[in-house]
Amino acid sequence: MKLILSICFFCFVLIDVQAQQPTTPQEIKTDVVAQKLLQYFANKQADSAYALAGEAFKTALPYDKWTAICEKQLYGLMPFRNVTFLRSKNGVSKYKMDGIVALQLLISLDSLDKFKVFAIQPFQDDTRKKILSATDNAKLTVTDKTVDTLLDNYINTVGNVGASVAIYTKGKDYYYNYGETVKDGKQLPTKQTLYEIGSISKTFTATLLAKAVVDKKVRLQDAITKYLPDSVAANKDLQTITLQQLSNHSSGLPRLPFTLNFTVTNYLQPYENFDDKALFAFLKQFKATRKPGDTYEYSNLAVGLLGVILERIYKKTYEQLVLEQIAKPIGLTNTKITLTQQDSALLAQGYNEKGEAVPAWRFKSLAACGALKSNAADLLQYGKQQLAVFKSPLLAYNQLAHQQTFSDSVQKVALGWHFLVNDADVVWQHGGGTYGCRTMLCVNEAKGLVVAVLTNNATNGDALGIKLLQALERL
Repeated sequence: MKLILSICFFCFVLIDVQAQQPTTPQEIKTDVVAQKLLQYFANKQADSAYALAGEAFKTALPYDKWTAICEKQLYGLMPFRNVTFLRSKNGVSKYKMDGIVALQLLISLDSLDKFKVFAIQPFQDDTRKKILSATDNAKLTVTDKTVDTLLDNYINTVGNVGASVAIYTKGKDYYYNYGETVKDGKQLPTKQTLYEIGSISKTFTATLLAKAVVDKKVRLQDAITKYLPDSVAANKDLQTITLQQLSNHSSGLPRLPFTLNFTVTNYLQPYENFDDKALFAFLKQFKATRKPGDTYEYSNLAVGLLGVILERIYKKTYEQLVLEQIAKPIGLTNTKITLTQQDSALLAQGYNEKGEAVPAWRFKSLAACGALKSNAADLLQYGKQQLAVFKSPLLAYNQLAHQQTFSDSVQKVALGWHFLVNDADVVWQHGGGTYGCRTMLCVNEAKGLVVAVLTNNATNGDALGIKLLQALERL
């Protein structure tokens, strides 16, 4: 899950969370503003909500970006239910809310009682673990200590299990591991521990598309119907969608096909039965609600379909294409979908937001949107190969995949890769999330900096990756 909205002007740590009522004058004033905001969101009144913001917040987030975030991201999480005040720390009040997933609201006020800190995020239980998690971080260098400042708090928060971090900075590789591969198993992860990398798979799919373009097998502006069965291509609502739009989430296709639910027989495996037959059946009856290329809407369906098209072009499976065209040329030995018995022994057990063990996802037709598994060693190598200085065998494809193809007031997208829009440098990034893992890969070309974070719990490992990148950029 993505960070929905987070504008703040200082750092804070919330601990020992217990539900209570606002009691201090400041907590009560903040609660009044929080309740008004939630009511405005319920009525989809972004303008009224923005009127409660202070000048510092408005300077950091102009009105057009605020409304775009509300409409494209926040409203989709509603309704908010069971809003509970937890506590305040350093003037920041924290609430827990039930929605599509458990969420937290963080809010504080300025001297004029306007909000200056506002964030809606995946809920984090901030209770500190009584027994601290293991780590192989020696905490000797500045880089070591910078990593530990963030990772110690993360891994020793109740609900978080394990994490592997890989960094390339100033010409050196660094690896750090925290926690456990299996809860209470006392087995520290290593750089070889496998995790589901979820939607980071989309960047691999983008590379495959770029290779097909460079090899003159396709053009980015080709209509997708050129590569689909005639019975599907007959749908006029598909005929103006391009391959590029599948990759940059502007195709107009929804996040997921509504017919996906009809194929689910195990709620822990939402993708395992959705095959080409089901995919093409959905596409035949698809009705567009917007013009392709106009609007960003993150779509697992679109990138999954792109993978199917590439399979049809090359007459190979998506996994074969990744292994042959990406993994082998740049030396990735543990990035794959299908695991051997030996591989399975290296796979970290994933845990959902309730701390329950969940299986790794299995895919059929939508594999290209999120089926890959990898480890810290491979993901760092993949990230380093995005840097021009390494003269990667994939350089020509990477350069094409890094070019901006879509931009609006909130998102800036290349092929698959998203730009970190609030960074001073050009940063390509992508997060990944499954029921049991959260991951993040960030590449700062100007600073020659790569950050990969892999976690085996469905909390906020993706946001952790961005925070770590930003901390390292300041060194």
